[in-house]
Amino acid sequence: MVWLPLILMLAALALRVLTQHHIIAGWPNLSPLMAFAFVGAVVFPKPLPWWSWALILLGIDLVSEGAAWWSQANGQLEVLVAYVCYAAAAYFGARLRGRAGVLDTLVGTLACSVMFYLVTNTISWITDAAYAKNAAGWVQALTTGTPGFPSTLAFFRNSLIADLTGAAVLLAVYNAEAMMRSLRALPWIGSREREASLA
Repeated sequence: MVWLPLILMLAALALRVLTQHHIIAGWPNLSPLMAFAFVGAVVFPKPLPWWSWALILLGIDLVSEGAAWWSQANGQLEVLVAYVCYAAAAYFGARLRGRAGVLDTLVGTLACSVMFYLVTNTISWITDAAYAKNAAGWVQALTTGTPGFPSTLAFFRNSLIADLTGAAVLLAVYNAEAMMRSLRALPWIGSREREASLA
């Protein structure tokens, strides 16, 4: 069992709490939470279930932000959908545990980031009165966003940077610990043969 990636993820949660309370400065949407949900499930120690990350994240946010957690964004629906996205990413990551390689995991992280961007911005389009409820409004929600705020494409760019960087760091830490302890490291490309050999 490799534990350093989990310690790194818990440290990221501590930084999230410090940012929420303005103890340290944060950057808009530069948070690898989606990567940690997906990659974390790929490299989690086997005793931990796939839903651990989403539940831990939800618990930390509830304790840290209290009632403010429920009123974020444009309403409760957006808040809940974000956690559903994290749980979905963790589920699909867990399905790849034991057979994913480094490249597979990075591609999966990219797919999860795109999914999060599309789903959360579509929910914003549905719930935010600033967007027209037509195709043009949906495109606005996915590109320029609400006037007076940074574009949603800028947030998407930041999310991709954070998620791919976070995924690469988690994978590097996992493989480094695995090699130091003479355990099986993730190969560059996963295979079904590897899954069969672990069954």
